[in-house]
Amino acid sequence: MRQRVVVVDDDDISRRGLAELLDDRPELDVAGSLVHEEALEWDDEWDAVDIAIVDAADSRRADDHFPGVGVVDHIRRRRSSEQTLVIVLTGHFFDDAVRRRMREAQADFFYHRSELQASADLYRAILHPEQARSGVPDGTDPEAQFRLGIVEGTRINDAVSFARSTGLRDKLTGRQGDRSRSWARLRTSFNDVAHLNPVNADGTPPERQQRDPSLTQIERVLEWATRAKRTTR
Repeated sequence: MRQRVVVVDDDDISRRGLAELLDDRPELDVAGSLVHEEALEWDDEWDAVDIAIVDAADSRRADDHFPGVGVVDHIRRRRSSEQTLVIVLTGHFFDDAVRRRMREAQADFFYHRSELQASADLYRAILHPEQARSGVPDGTDPEAQFRLGIVEGTRINDAVSFARSTGLRDKLTGRQGDRSRSWARLRTSFNDVAHLNPVNADGTPPERQQRDPSLTQIERVLEWATRAKRTTR
């Protein structure tokens, strides 16, 4: 039985080249060749997909350099690993932010692009996943995450989604020291989702105990998570 594969990548050359290579195999049926935004528009269509190959990053994005995370999240809301296998390809293999976020999104496999440049390696990874390295590697610098207030229970992907839906990063312009009640409520709402540990700029605990991170800490975490600089006005 042929396996239905979908390729998701914002780079036209990479996406089309990968789809053509996969289409050469009689065991595979390329059911889609999509950019990230198109993949997010699919719903029932994912129910017929056996394998999704997702590119993690697009540094041209203004809000989030890792749009592939949202695609993996979107697939996982509908499909378990047993139903749809998710293979992530990225040139940002050693970036702890994308590792953390892809682990949260429950990607099955995580490869540096250079590992699958040869067609034989590509086919092996897709057709014989039981022989491949599974899972997303741990971060290389857990201390750096701890200094940002990121702990085991932190939900980075939910934090990024919250910031995007509320326009939080643009609102932060010039407001880092704001102590108004409206910003206090926003900090609380954000941390109800993110579960950050409040820390100072140097990663040490605040002198006074506090429940929620400062606006400055929130901005640092979002920049670390997305690798995208906040737009200034």
